[in-house]
Amino acid sequence: MKYVLLIVIALVIGTVAFVFGWFGSDSDNLVVSTPVIQTETADEIMDASEIAEEERYVAILAEYKKLEKARRNLDRRLARIKAVMWNVQLPAEQAEEIVSKIRKGYALLKSKKLLGAFSGLQAVSDELARVEFAYQNLEGVVEEIKAAKTGA
Repeated sequence: MKYVLLIVIALVIGTVAFVFGWFGSDSDNLVVSTPVIQTETADEIMDASEIAEEERYVAILAEYKKLEKARRNLDRRLARIKAVMWNVQLPAEQAEEIVSKIRKGYALLKSKKLLGAFSGLQAVSDELARVEFAYQNLEGVVEEIKAAKTGA
């Protein structure tokens, strides 16, 4: 047991001595080489296809920002309709039509596609058109509900 302890202590002392450099080379000079960095602007490095890809990405990003704003507007309109509909009795046909419109709006918001899910500018534009159509489709719903509320 004593020998095992002696060996472990010797290994620890040897490891510490090696890490702190108490023995080894006697050279005190430390040579640090700095790599040569070539400075080139992004325009020099990028070729025509990369520039076109960057412009495409910027266009998609701008269209996606419009899509995000349209989604926020749709969400606000749905929340407003939900608040106005509280405790309102509607005829069955009218209620079913309104609920169908609201479900379609919530379906668009439930399964939001993020920026990476779109393959191109046309796909983002199509999704934006769907959201705007749902928004326009819900435009008259608030007035219908208010009319039913005052008429009741």
